[in-house]
Amino acid sequence: MVISPCFMKLRSFFSFLIAGVLALLALSAGGFYWLSTKTPLNLLAGGPTTTPAAAVFVSKQSPVLVSMLVNPDRLEALRQIFASPEERSRSHAEFEQIKKSFLVNTGLDYSRDIQPWIGDEITFATTTPDFDDRELNNGKQTGFLLAVSSQNADRSQEFLTSYWQKESRKEKTVQSEVYKGVKIYYKESPITNPKKDSIWSFNSLSLPNSTLPPSFATAAIGGSSDSGSNSSFVLFANSPNVLRDAIDNVESANRNLNNSPNYQKALQQLTQGRIALGFVNLPQPATEKNPQVSPNSLAVAIGVNRRGLLAQTALVTSGDKTAIPTLSAPVQALQYIPSASPFTVASTDLRNFWTDLSSAVSTNAEASKLVDRAIADIQQNSGVNLPQDIFNWVQGEYALAVVPSSSNTPDWIFAAEKSADAQKAIDKLDEIARSKEYSIGNFTLRNQKITAWTQLTTSQSYDVKNKSKSAIETEAKGVRATVGKYEIFTTSVEAMDAALKAAETGSLVANQDFQTSIEPLPPANDGYFYLDWPSSRAIWEKQIPLLRLIELSARPLFDHLRSLTVTSTGEVAGIRKATVFMRLN
Repeated sequence: MVISPCFMKLRSFFSFLIAGVLALLALSAGGFYWLSTKTPLNLLAGGPTTTPAAAVFVSKQSPVLVSMLVNPDRLEALRQIFASPEERSRSHAEFEQIKKSFLVNTGLDYSRDIQPWIGDEITFATTTPDFDDRELNNGKQTGFLLAVSSQNADRSQEFLTSYWQKESRKEKTVQSEVYKGVKIYYKESPITNPKKDSIWSFNSLSLPNSTLPPSFATAAIGGSSDSGSNSSFVLFANSPNVLRDAIDNVESANRNLNNSPNYQKALQQLTQGRIALGFVNLPQPATEKNPQVSPNSLAVAIGVNRRGLLAQTALVTSGDKTAIPTLSAPVQALQYIPSASPFTVASTDLRNFWTDLSSAVSTNAEASKLVDRAIADIQQNSGVNLPQDIFNWVQGEYALAVVPSSSNTPDWIFAAEKSADAQKAIDKLDEIARSKEYSIGNFTLRNQKITAWTQLTTSQSYDVKNKSKSAIETEAKGVRATVGKYEIFTTSVEAMDAALKAAETGSLVANQDFQTSIEPLPPANDGYFYLDWPSSRAIWEKQIPLLRLIELSARPLFDHLRSLTVTSTGEVAGIRKATVFMRLN
């Protein structure tokens, strides 16, 4: 049989075509694998790991641990994907500023010294209230530990060697030692007139004149097989004592945070993907007064959402209660909250909430004083005892909101579902109004009967020569109405009009911004705390002077914050869960 040259060419062509298709499929599969593992979009499902490997260096009694579980460059890349073309340069500049701020006055450059080796974890912890308790003359020295994972152990070791060589040429205080097989470099300077340590020892983001602490130590250490991690870490601390304790914590597994029952219980309830994790051992009361249920620790897992940051929290308490969420949709009381409200709280059973809150804050003297002072101030100004006169009878739905006002003081709206004790409570409020010599009158507004507590005052704009204005004005001290199954209270007639109008023309529930802010939250919950930040920023800055300092320390977050929404999602074996959504521009 003779095979024609034409057939031979055709077979060669098909062989080449098949080989080309196979090669293309291989390249496509490889490209897809690379994209699926390297694309920053993967961070929407969480970082490469869900728990900090550096927890093995931290004592189970550590007050605070905060971990970022993703390489900062990948986080920046994700931000660039969602930023518009005109915002990308600004976004890049903000990340660069953050990197520089963390390293200010250290002589280090992120791109040159850190970027070549930094891995997918940065963990910061306060380790002990006093790392040198044997020295009674130097005051309390809080221990700080910073653990940075390394994806290139050789490069990170070169970085440390180069850094300490430069330091040793500048000053003679550099020392080194080998502790349990780990090389520790450190420099110690005598501390005179000791000051209280600050959590900003490693973060000068808000303190441009910060520098490294007088005592500074580093070590490079590989992952322990006992800890289940093979990661390499570069450790930074404000004392070699802190590093020695960190090494001891790895060797003695029962000492480190990974073996804390509260830590493990909290992690089991944090189920979403995350790029950061925080854990706090809450201070316990030093008094003999022990509440029935006290909070022990708090864990927070932060993930990335296309519209912002989504956080899960788990509060571990001494109790064992289990409770499922009470709601599957926003409470109907929100129909009386205007869509322009910048701050709203809506839930059910205010009496039970107050009981739980009182029990929780009773374990902390400062928090308890703060709540008691706020309640006392309201009672002094209005004569109303909130727990007895309001909270006790609100056992159904309720919504509390701030609404814009024409005056400098914002108005409030409170809508609550009626209960058997509601009328008795309203009668008590009327008695309080009479005791303050307020008049009680009725009028009609939007076809609703309205009751107002009013006081006669002298008009500030009255002109004796021009008597077109009355010398006497009526000032509303409070306004209430019964609408359907709800009792509505407001601080002005205008606010009551806004509440009644909202039910007719569109309330907060119909507001697209509100719907967007609750969309990522679990539908089964116990209600919402909603804050429209741009609209309410001036209000809270006026009420809370310390807020300006907090904004300064986290300016990139507050500059982009659009809204904050919090919801409780029940309790499992004494662990109270909540979800927080920070919507960002």
